[in-house]
Amino acid sequence: MINVKVLPAGRLGLIVDIDRSEHIDTLFEVRAGVVTSRPVDIDVPRWTSGGIGPHSVEGFLDFLEPILERGATLLGAFDQDRLAGVAIVEEQFEGDMAWLVFLHVSNAYRRQGVGTALWTKAVARARSAGSHAMYVSATPSASAVGFYLQRGCTLARTPHPGLLDKEPEDIHLVAAIG
Repeated sequence: MINVKVLPAGRLGLIVDIDRSEHIDTLFEVRAGVVTSRPVDIDVPRWTSGGIGPHSVEGFLDFLEPILERGATLLGAFDQDRLAGVAIVEEQFEGDMAWLVFLHVSNAYRRQGVGTALWTKAVARARSAGSHAMYVSATPSASAVGFYLQRGCTLARTPHPGLLDKEPEDIHLVAAIG
């Protein structure tokens, strides 16, 4: 059984334990306000500590630490003592909108409800903080975009300018959360 817990920001380094590896055969992109897909053949490797760049563990830590410092919540999904997934939600991002900053599920735990459990906890926290929408800047893979669409996300009419600048290839989505 998966247990989702709020973790102290100091536990962010746990993300290195997430096996993010996957094979991607479809990528999405937005063209003229329409989501289109194209076939690809990409093998995404596990994270390794000591890498460089924005998609390394260190790059993610540098990006995520300031967000946690300003009050976002770190969520960990555990299978007993084993980390199955991690999410970060900024419950009050802009106006009445929250931001799902980060959500990753280890390869061995995908399609078993871990992502849904993290999403559900993030949405509950955002609602409790008074937010009525959740912004998601999704990796453009079929698995990520499909996951968010199944949760009621739709293409953001106007992508958040700062997040679009930071992640121009992502699919920018919004979900009404109550």
